[in-house]
Amino acid sequence: MDNKGAFLRPCTDLLALCDCNNFFVSCERLFRPDLEGRPVVVLSSNDGVVISRSNEVKALGVKMGEPYFKVRSFLEMHGTTVFSSNFKLYEEISSRVMASLRRAVPSMEVYSIDEAFLETPPEGKSAPEEWARGLRGTILRETGIPLSIGMAPTKTAAKLAAERAKKHPGAGGAFALLPGKPWDDFLRDIPVGDIWGIGRRWSDFLKKRGVSTALRLRDSSDDWLDRRMGVRGLRTAWELRGIRCYPIERLEKPQKSIQSSRSFSSPVRDRESLLEAVTEYAMIAGRRLRSQNSLAGSLAVSIRTNRFKESFFRAEQEIIFQTPTDSDIRLIRAAADALFSIYREGHDYEKASVWLGRLSCAGMVQLGLFGDEGEEDRGAALSRAADRLNGEAGRRLLAPAALLGEKAWRPRRDRDSGLTLEDLGKLPVIAEEPPPRQNLQ
Repeated sequence: MDNKGAFLRPCTDLLALCDCNNFFVSCERLFRPDLEGRPVVVLSSNDGVVISRSNEVKALGVKMGEPYFKVRSFLEMHGTTVFSSNFKLYEEISSRVMASLRRAVPSMEVYSIDEAFLETPPEGKSAPEEWARGLRGTILRETGIPLSIGMAPTKTAAKLAAERAKKHPGAGGAFALLPGKPWDDFLRDIPVGDIWGIGRRWSDFLKKRGVSTALRLRDSSDDWLDRRMGVRGLRTAWELRGIRCYPIERLEKPQKSIQSSRSFSSPVRDRESLLEAVTEYAMIAGRRLRSQNSLAGSLAVSIRTNRFKESFFRAEQEIIFQTPTDSDIRLIRAAADALFSIYREGHDYEKASVWLGRLSCAGMVQLGLFGDEGEEDRGAALSRAADRLNGEAGRRLLAPAALLGEKAWRPRRDRDSGLTLEDLGKLPVIAEEPPPRQNLQ
């Protein structure tokens, strides 16, 4: 598989990937500095699996996605502190981290809740790793969150550089793959499955054909890559050669669909409890819909029982709106209609989901000839007002009466810290001890 070389020219500019270290664990440690250096994990919704691990837990061999019931005794034996997930807190802290990053660079792309691609400013081009370590210190000082920074001409290479910065203490939290410099030794040590965009299926496919490292993938011929992997595989190899195929997206793209789903803490049999859950999920999806200034043209509800039992039952129903909407009132009504059409008695339901589809930009949709524009406007205005008030209060101040109080179906959060970003100001501050007063005689 000799490589004939791409006709595209390698990029000479650097971009950076900032990756928050063990993000959910780091958020919890903000309020528990006594846990620094001690094993900590954060569990998924319903306390099901491990979704964030401190370095101490990684050293113990606990894998990401490990079912909690399998490792509970092991974690307890090693004195591990366990938290239920607190996604509201994590989103608040993520917003603070991203705001700090925006102040430091010309432009950036928020890639996930704990990652962002940055355009490198002029001062970061002459001494990239020094600049990255300075930025890392600024973010740690302003937000308390440690991060690793990888720099390279392309996104794919920057992701690999960030992993090197994270896993090698000697890097000081920053590592750069410079344009025009040889990357062979670095890429030779990277398993092909660790490359951004190469999942398990492609990893197995490539390894069976002798492409086991990032270096071998980079040096594969364009013709072979195009025939075997298509344009995505070809672009991945080009990025490993320093040819930028994925620029920084300065404008955040709205989601094409929105889903809200949860597994219940215990099986649900009655229709009323299912309706409460579906109502809550529809409101969560509606809030996300309005946050990206979109309207939904359809809503779907699905319910299912335990998939590992012979009596497995699953049903789904989609409702098409005559005119797209972002009104919670219409979303909840549609969710109820969909649920009632698929609910069957006698089943132990374990999960419900709500999807919003056929999304369009608000303000660019033609209203139907017979639609009730007044009701739609009032419902949308009421939903946005509730979003604003709940956001200002930092909790759900306005909600349907049916959702108030404790609900048996809500996900289990036995180890929830219950903290919000506002609680950060309540932590005790250790002040420097004043010098002893001198007696003047």
